[in-house]
Amino acid sequence: MAEEEKSEKKELTGRKGLNFLRVGKYFLIVLIILSQALVAYKIVDSNYEDIYSYVNDFSEEETVIHQMEELIVNPSGTNGQRFLVVEISIEFPNESFIPRFEKYKQQIKHHMNESLSARTVNQLVTFEERENLRRELAGIVDSTFGERSVRNLYYTKYVMQ
Repeated sequence: MAEEEKSEKKELTGRKGLNFLRVGKYFLIVLIILSQALVAYKIVDSNYEDIYSYVNDFSEEETVIHQMEELIVNPSGTNGQRFLVVEISIEFPNESFIPRFEKYKQQIKHHMNESLSARTVNQLVTFEERENLRRELAGIVDSTFGERSVRNLYYTKYVMQ
């Protein structure tokens, strides 16, 4: 009889331990999520002014679009047999970026030519790659300026021969 009571006590203790582990696991998950939310709130709260000004820098309604001249490049691996003609328009937040663009125009054109000519014909004709290229070309202008300045970049002419 005493052995049966001991085994029942062990069984009850084992069940309580399993229940505690289940509840404890959920408690830890909730605790981790809450602590991450608190840390995120503190980070945003301490940097709110910087985040707000960064987001609102590009919310101005007045934008300006600058048309670049055509870029003509030979894609990689074509041995000069194929070429790409691209005309690009760049949207800036305001007029003050146009003189800066004109100052660095040759450097920007050089980097854009390098980026375009490094791609193969297959990369230049697929839509996904053209979108990746569009983001890369906008990044070239931004990196030249040292700040985010391009609101959008448009292909006004994109001809592969």
